[in-house]
Amino acid sequence: MEIALRLAGKAAGMTYPNPLVGAVIIDAKGNIIGRGLHKRAGSPHAEVMALRDAGSVPKGSTMVVTLEPCNHYGRTPPCTLAIRQSGIKRVVVGARDTNPGVRGGGIGYLRRAGIEVVSGVCEDRAKRLNEAYFKHVTTGLPFVSVKVALGIDGKMAAGDGSSRWITSEYMRKVAHGLRNGVDAVAVGVGTIIKDDPELTVRLVKMRQRPLHRIVFDTHLMTPLNARVIRNQSDAYRTILVTFSRDAARIGAFEGKGVRVMHARIKDGHVSMRYAMGLLGRYFASILIEGGAAIIGAVFRERLVDKVHAFMAPAIIGEDGLYPFKGVLLRNIKNAVRLRNVDVQTHSGECLVQGYPEWR
Repeated sequence: MEIALRLAGKAAGMTYPNPLVGAVIIDAKGNIIGRGLHKRAGSPHAEVMALRDAGSVPKGSTMVVTLEPCNHYGRTPPCTLAIRQSGIKRVVVGARDTNPGVRGGGIGYLRRAGIEVVSGVCEDRAKRLNEAYFKHVTTGLPFVSVKVALGIDGKMAAGDGSSRWITSEYMRKVAHGLRNGVDAVAVGVGTIIKDDPELTVRLVKMRQRPLHRIVFDTHLMTPLNARVIRNQSDAYRTILVTFSRDAARIGAFEGKGVRVMHARIKDGHVSMRYAMGLLGRYFASILIEGGAAIIGAVFRERLVDKVHAFMAPAIIGEDGLYPFKGVLLRNIKNAVRLRNVDVQTHSGECLVQGYPEWR
C-alpha cells in the first residue's frame, strides 16, 4: 500500500474532478508485477494501468489499490469489470469511495464475483490523500486550505507592509509544492495591489494542468496591468470574483482572457460562503494565500478545512500585520484549535499543518 500511495500522490493537482489513485499488483510469490496511477481525468484509471503494466496476471495475484475501484461507466469503463476479467483473486483497498456513484458498489461487485476484498488498509493516509475529493463529491464545495507565513510573534508582515522573505527558500519550495497540488490559489485584491504577485509555480516542477488564480475583488479594483491579468496562458488562468456590474471594466478584463464571476455581498465585501458555492462548480481544492482580510473572512465564516502555517524564527514586531483580520474570539475557550496536527522542522523553521475544529 505504501507504494500505491506514493504512486497516487505523483498526480497531485492533475486529476480533477477525479480522485488520486495508485495501484500495485503482486503475484502469489509476493513479487510486484504491475504498477499504475491515474494521471488525469479521461485517462485510464490506476487499476487498468497496473493491469497493463503487469501484462498477463498469474493465478493467485493480488491487487492493492488506494481507493475503492469504480463500478460505473464514465469516461472509462468500470475498473471492477477489468479486475474481474483479469483473474485477480484478492483486492486490498485503502479507503472506500464516498462518491454517491461508487460508495460501496465497487467492493460489493467484486465480492459477488468471488473476489476476496480487504478494506481499510492504511485508511487514514488513503483518506487524507483524497480529502479534497471526498469533501467535493459529498458537499459540492471545495476543500479550502489557508497558507500563512509568520514570525514567532504571529505577524505576517512588518509595519510598512514588507514581508519578503519571512521564510527560507526551502520552506518556499514546500509552499510552491502546496500551490502545485491544488486546483486554484486565491488572494484578495489588496494583495494584488500591494505585492503584484504572479501566483505561479516555481521551485518545483509544474504539473501538466492549468493552475487557476482567483482574486476576490468586490469592486473590480484589480489593475489591468497586474501580473495575474497579463500572463494568461495554457498554464495559468485568472478568475475575478466580484460584486461589481461595471460593464466596461468587466469587458476589459474579459478581453484579456480573464473570467469574471459575480457573487453576493456581505458586510460590504464579497460573501465568501456564496463565492465558495460558485467555485465548487469548478474546483475541488482552493489554497488561500492572503491577505489578512480574506483569511479573516474565511475563518469568520468557518470555511477553512486545513491550515498550513509556516513559522520563521523571527520577531516582526508589535506594528506588524496580524493574519486573521476581524477574527474576534473574546475568550480562550473560543480558540480555534487544530486536530491531527503535523509539524515539520528545517533549520530552525517549522511548518504546522492541521484541521480546524469548528464547534
